[in-house]
Amino acid sequence: MQENTNENMEANYRKFIQRIVETESVWGLTHDDTWATSSSAEYEDAEVILFWSNADGAKACAEDDWSDYKPESITLVEFLENWCVGMYGDQLLLGPDWDASLVGREMEPLVVALDVVQELKHKGKTIEFTQYDSQDEFEEQVIEALEGEDE
Repeated sequence: MQENTNENMEANYRKFIQRIVETESVWGLTHDDTWATSSSAEYEDAEVILFWSNADGAKACAEDDWSDYKPESITLVEFLENWCVGMYGDQLLLGPDWDASLVGREMEPLVVALDVVQELKHKGKTIEFTQYDSQDEFEEQVIEALEGEDE
C-alpha cells in the first residue's frame, strides 16, 4: 500500500486539477440531494466536501455510511461558480480525489478554483462562465477574496 505522504498527496492533487480541466467535469457522491462530506482531520469543527476527477474514484468511496450514495457529475463551471465560491462563503473545505480510506488533502475552495484557472490558462482553454463576464473576471475576484483573507 502506498504511503500518503505530502508528496503523494500533492501529486494526486495536481492530477485532480489536470483531469477536471481536461474533462471539464467534477464528480461527487450524492444521496437525496445530499453531498458526501467528512469531518476535517486538520481543523476542529470544519467540514470537507469531497470531489473526484472521475466516477470510479467517487464510486470507490461509496461504502459504509455512503453505501446509498451514487457518483454524480457537475460541470467545471458549476464546480467553480457554485461550489468553490459557495463553499468559501460557508467556510467549508474541499477534499480533492480522496482515496477509498478517505485520506487526502483538505483545501481552501478558492485556492482550488485559482489552481483550476491557472491550469486552464496553461492548457490554453477558456470556459464560459454564467455568473461572471469572463474567466479573467472570475480569476480577479478569487484573487481579491484570497488577498482579503491575508489582511
